[in-house]
Amino acid sequence: MQEMKKIHQAGDISYVLLMSSKAVDTLNIDIGTVDREGFIYFHQKFGMPYVFLLKKSIESGHFLFASIIGNDKLIGFARFEKLEEHTEKEIKGKMNVVRPSLFLLRSMEVHSSFRNCGIGRVLFSRAVYYLKGNVLTIPDNPEAASFFSKKLGFTEVTGPIGNSRQKYEGHLMLAYPRAVALWHEIATKYPRIAYPELIDLYESLKFRLHMGKVMACNDNDINRLEALLGECDGMLSDVMEKEMNRLLNELRRCV
Repeated sequence: MQEMKKIHQAGDISYVLLMSSKAVDTLNIDIGTVDREGFIYFHQKFGMPYVFLLKKSIESGHFLFASIIGNDKLIGFARFEKLEEHTEKEIKGKMNVVRPSLFLLRSMEVHSSFRNCGIGRVLFSRAVYYLKGNVLTIPDNPEAASFFSKKLGFTEVTGPIGNSRQKYEGHLMLAYPRAVALWHEIATKYPRIAYPELIDLYESLKFRLHMGKVMACNDNDINRLEALLGECDGMLSDVMEKEMNRLLNELRRCV
Protein backbone atom coordinates (compact mmCIF):
# COMPACT_ATOMS: atom_id res chain seq x y z
CA MET A 1 0.00 0.00 0.00
CA GLN A 2 1.68 3.18 -1.24
CA GLU A 3 1.61 6.40 0.76
CA MET A 4 0.78 4.45 3.93
CA LYS A 5 2.83 3.36 6.93
CA LYS A 6 1.68 0.09 8.45
CA ILE A 7 1.70 0.14 12.25
CA HIS A 8 -0.09 -3.14 12.97
CA GLN A 9 -1.49 -6.22 11.24
CA ALA A 10 -4.35 -8.27 12.69
CA GLY A 11 -5.26 -11.08 10.32
CA ASP A 12 -6.58 -9.48 7.13
CA ILE A 13 -6.98 -6.06 8.80
CA SER A 14 -4.16 -3.55 8.41
CA TYR A 15 -3.81 -0.56 10.73
CA VAL A 16 -1.96 2.24 8.96
CA LEU A 17 -0.96 5.89 9.13
CA LEU A 18 -1.87 7.66 5.90
CA MET A 19 1.17 9.68 4.86
CA SER A 20 -0.36 11.81 2.08
CA SER A 21 -3.75 12.74 0.67
CA LYS A 22 -2.99 10.54 -2.37
CA ALA A 23 -3.48 7.50 -0.14
CA VAL A 24 -7.18 8.36 0.20
CA ASP A 25 -7.67 7.84 -3.55
CA THR A 26 -6.66 4.18 -3.18
CA LEU A 27 -9.35 3.44 -0.58
CA ASN A 28 -12.74 1.85 -1.15
CA ILE A 29 -15.08 3.92 1.06
CA ASP A 30 -18.67 2.75 1.56
CA ILE A 31 -21.09 5.61 2.20
CA GLY A 32 -24.02 4.35 4.24
CA THR A 33 -27.68 5.19 3.92
CA VAL A 34 -30.79 4.27 5.88
CA ASP A 35 -30.87 0.83 4.25
CA ARG A 36 -27.17 0.40 3.42
CA GLU A 37 -24.20 -0.28 5.69
CA GLY A 38 -21.24 2.06 5.58
CA PHE A 39 -19.81 5.34 6.89
CA ILE A 40 -22.70 7.63 7.61
CA TYR A 41 -22.14 9.99 10.55
CA PHE A 42 -20.35 12.91 8.84
CA HIS A 43 -22.34 12.45 5.65
CA GLN A 44 -25.65 12.69 7.54
CA LYS A 45 -24.71 15.42 10.01
CA PHE A 46 -22.70 17.75 7.78
CA GLY A 47 -23.36 16.49 4.25
CA MET A 48 -19.59 16.12 3.98
CA PRO A 49 -18.00 13.81 1.38
CA TYR A 50 -15.64 11.41 3.14
CA VAL A 51 -12.90 11.68 0.52
CA PHE A 52 -12.87 15.46 1.05
CA LEU A 53 -12.88 15.06 4.85
CA LEU A 54 -9.96 12.63 4.90
CA LYS A 55 -7.86 14.44 2.30
CA LYS A 56 -8.29 17.84 3.96
CA SER A 57 -7.39 16.31 7.31
CA ILE A 58 -4.02 15.11 5.99
CA GLU A 59 -3.40 18.34 4.08
CA SER A 60 -4.05 20.27 7.32
CA GLY A 61 -1.19 18.39 8.98
CA HIS A 62 -3.35 16.09 11.08
CA PHE A 63 -2.44 12.48 11.82
CA LEU A 64 -4.90 10.19 10.03
CA PHE A 65 -4.92 6.54 11.08
CA ALA A 66 -7.03 3.95 9.28
CA SER A 67 -8.06 0.33 9.54
CA ILE A 68 -8.28 -1.41 6.17
CA ILE A 69 -9.55 -4.89 5.41
CA GLY A 70 -8.04 -6.69 2.45
CA ASN A 71 -6.25 -4.42 0.00
CA ASP A 72 -8.35 -1.28 0.08
CA LYS A 73 -11.66 -1.41 1.99
CA LEU A 74 -11.73 1.31 4.67
CA ILE A 75 -13.43 0.10 7.84
CA GLY A 76 -12.30 2.72 10.35
CA PHE A 77 -10.39 5.97 10.77
CA ALA A 78 -9.22 8.29 13.54
CA ARG A 79 -8.01 11.88 13.04
CA PHE A 80 -5.63 13.56 15.51
CA GLU A 81 -4.41 17.16 15.65
CA LYS A 82 -1.21 17.99 17.53
CA LEU A 83 -1.93 20.93 19.83
CA GLU A 84 1.41 21.12 21.61
CA GLU A 85 4.88 19.67 21.03
CA HIS A 86 6.52 17.77 23.86
CA THR A 87 8.92 19.56 26.20
CA GLU A 88 12.37 18.11 26.90
CA LYS A 89 14.83 18.83 29.67
CA GLU A 90 18.40 17.67 30.18
CA ILE A 91 18.66 15.51 33.28
CA LYS A 92 22.03 14.01 34.22
CA GLY A 93 23.37 14.55 30.74
CA LYS A 94 20.39 12.95 28.96
CA MET A 95 17.41 14.62 27.32
CA ASN A 96 14.14 13.51 28.91
CA VAL A 97 10.53 14.31 28.06
CA VAL A 98 9.16 16.29 31.00
CA ARG A 99 5.86 17.22 29.36
CA PRO A 100 4.39 14.95 26.66
CA SER A 101 2.90 16.23 23.42
CA LEU A 102 -0.80 17.09 23.49
CA PHE A 103 -3.15 15.76 20.80
CA LEU A 104 -6.81 16.37 20.06
CA LEU A 105 -8.84 13.48 18.64
CA ARG A 106 -10.79 15.38 16.00
CA SER A 107 -12.99 12.50 14.88
CA MET A 108 -13.25 8.74 14.79
CA GLU A 109 -15.65 6.43 13.00
CA VAL A 110 -15.94 2.72 12.27
CA HIS A 111 -17.88 1.30 9.30
CA SER A 112 -21.35 0.41 10.60
CA SER A 113 -21.05 -3.29 9.74
CA PHE A 114 -17.76 -3.59 11.68
CA ARG A 115 -18.81 -1.99 14.96
CA ASN A 116 -18.81 -3.71 18.36
CA CYS A 117 -16.07 -6.17 17.39
CA GLY A 118 -13.03 -4.38 18.82
CA ILE A 119 -11.77 -2.63 15.70
CA GLY A 120 -12.30 0.83 17.18
CA ARG A 121 -10.37 -0.06 20.31
CA VAL A 122 -7.44 -1.52 18.39
CA LEU A 123 -7.38 1.42 15.97
CA PHE A 124 -7.41 4.02 18.73
CA SER A 125 -5.01 2.28 21.12
CA ARG A 126 -2.50 1.53 18.35
CA ALA A 127 -2.69 5.13 17.15
CA VAL A 128 -2.02 6.68 20.56
CA TYR A 129 0.77 4.15 21.16
CA TYR A 130 2.35 5.54 18.00
CA LEU A 131 1.76 9.20 18.97
CA LYS A 132 2.95 8.85 22.59
CA GLY A 133 1.27 11.84 24.22
CA ASN A 134 -1.76 13.15 26.11
CA VAL A 135 -4.99 12.84 24.12
CA LEU A 136 -8.04 15.10 24.39
CA THR A 137 -11.47 14.61 22.88
CA ILE A 138 -14.89 16.23 23.17
CA PRO A 139 -17.64 13.66 22.50
CA ASP A 140 -20.68 15.05 20.71
CA ASN A 141 -23.13 12.35 21.79
CA PRO A 142 -23.71 10.09 24.83
CA GLU A 143 -22.72 6.94 22.93
CA ALA A 144 -19.31 8.38 22.09
CA ALA A 145 -18.82 9.65 25.64
CA SER A 146 -19.58 6.19 27.02
CA PHE A 147 -17.14 4.55 24.59
CA PHE A 148 -14.28 6.89 25.49
CA SER A 149 -14.81 6.74 29.25
CA LYS A 150 -15.83 3.10 29.75
CA LYS A 151 -13.93 1.35 26.94
CA LEU A 152 -10.81 3.50 26.67
CA GLY A 153 -10.39 5.03 30.12
CA PHE A 154 -10.79 8.75 29.37
CA THR A 155 -11.53 11.00 32.36
CA GLU A 156 -12.99 14.50 32.65
CA VAL A 157 -10.62 17.44 32.40
CA THR A 158 -10.80 19.23 35.75
CA GLY A 159 -8.23 22.01 35.28
CA PRO A 160 -5.86 23.72 32.88
CA ILE A 161 -3.41 21.44 31.06
CA GLY A 162 -0.50 21.69 28.65
CA ASN A 163 2.33 24.17 28.37
CA SER A 164 -0.06 27.08 27.96
CA ARG A 165 -2.19 25.89 30.90
CA GLN A 166 -5.22 26.28 28.67
CA LYS A 167 -8.63 25.23 29.93
CA TYR A 168 -10.49 22.52 28.05
CA GLU A 169 -13.91 22.52 29.67
CA GLY A 170 -16.18 19.74 28.43
CA HIS A 171 -13.26 17.69 27.14
CA LEU A 172 -12.20 14.21 28.19
CA MET A 173 -8.53 13.27 28.42
CA LEU A 174 -6.46 10.12 28.26
CA ALA A 175 -3.25 11.09 30.00
CA TYR A 176 0.25 9.90 29.21
CA PRO A 177 1.57 7.34 30.15
CA ARG A 178 -1.80 5.57 30.29
CA ALA A 179 -2.35 6.50 26.65
CA VAL A 180 0.75 4.50 25.72
CA ALA A 181 -0.09 1.64 28.09
CA LEU A 182 -3.58 1.28 26.58
CA TRP A 183 -2.30 -0.79 23.63
CA HIS A 184 -0.72 -3.30 26.02
CA GLU A 185 -3.99 -3.43 27.98
CA ILE A 186 -6.05 -4.07 24.84
CA ALA A 187 -3.65 -6.75 23.59
CA THR A 188 -3.70 -8.44 27.02
CA LYS A 189 -7.49 -8.44 27.40
CA TYR A 190 -8.38 -9.14 23.77
CA PRO A 191 -5.47 -11.08 22.20
CA ARG A 192 -7.73 -12.65 19.58
CA ILE A 193 -8.70 -9.19 18.32
CA ALA A 194 -5.15 -7.80 18.45
CA TYR A 195 -3.30 -10.91 17.21
CA PRO A 196 -5.83 -13.28 15.56
CA GLU A 197 -3.30 -15.17 13.43
CA LEU A 198 -1.07 -15.87 16.44
CA ILE A 199 -3.94 -17.08 18.63
CA ASP A 200 -5.39 -19.30 15.88
CA LEU A 201 -2.01 -20.93 15.21
CA TYR A 202 -1.27 -21.36 18.92
CA GLU A 203 -4.62 -23.07 19.57
CA SER A 204 -4.22 -25.29 16.51
CA LEU A 205 -0.74 -26.47 17.52
CA LYS A 206 -1.81 -26.96 21.13
CA PHE A 207 -4.79 -29.07 20.02
CA ARG A 208 -2.62 -31.22 17.74
CA LEU A 209 -0.10 -31.79 20.53
CA HIS A 210 -2.75 -32.79 23.07
CA MET A 211 -4.45 -35.09 20.57
CA GLY A 212 -1.19 -36.92 19.93
CA LYS A 213 -0.86 -35.53 16.41
CA VAL A 214 2.57 -34.05 16.93
CA MET A 215 3.84 -35.22 13.54
CA ALA A 216 1.33 -32.87 11.93
CA CYS A 217 3.19 -29.97 13.54
CA ASN A 218 5.86 -29.20 10.98
CA ASP A 219 8.82 -26.89 11.39
CA ASN A 220 7.14 -24.16 9.34
CA ASP A 221 4.22 -24.01 11.79
CA ILE A 222 6.54 -23.91 14.78
CA ASN A 223 8.78 -21.28 13.25
CA ARG A 224 5.74 -19.22 12.28
CA LEU A 225 4.42 -19.33 15.85
CA GLU A 226 7.78 -18.18 17.16
CA ALA A 227 7.94 -15.34 14.62
CA LEU A 228 4.40 -14.12 15.37
CA LEU A 229 5.08 -14.23 19.10
CA GLY A 230 8.23 -12.17 18.58
CA GLU A 231 6.26 -9.56 16.64
CA CYS A 232 4.04 -8.95 19.70
CA ASP A 233 6.99 -7.18 21.35
CA GLY A 234 5.91 -8.15 24.87
CA MET A 235 2.34 -6.86 24.53
CA LEU A 236 0.64 -10.12 25.51
CA SER A 237 0.02 -11.02 29.15
CA ASP A 238 2.95 -12.67 30.93
CA VAL A 239 0.86 -15.81 31.48
CA MET A 240 0.00 -16.22 27.80
CA GLU A 241 3.52 -15.48 26.63
CA LYS A 242 4.97 -18.08 29.02
CA GLU A 243 2.38 -20.65 27.89
CA MET A 244 3.27 -20.07 24.24
CA ASN A 245 6.98 -20.42 24.93
CA ARG A 246 6.29 -23.62 26.89
CA LEU A 247 4.33 -24.99 23.92
CA LEU A 248 7.18 -24.11 21.56
CA ASN A 249 9.64 -26.04 23.74
CA GLU A 250 7.34 -29.07 23.90
CA LEU A 251 6.81 -29.09 20.15
CA ARG A 252 10.53 -28.91 19.43
CA ARG A 253 11.17 -31.87 21.73
CA CYS A 254 8.48 -33.95 20.05
CA VAL A 255 8.98 -33.15 16.37
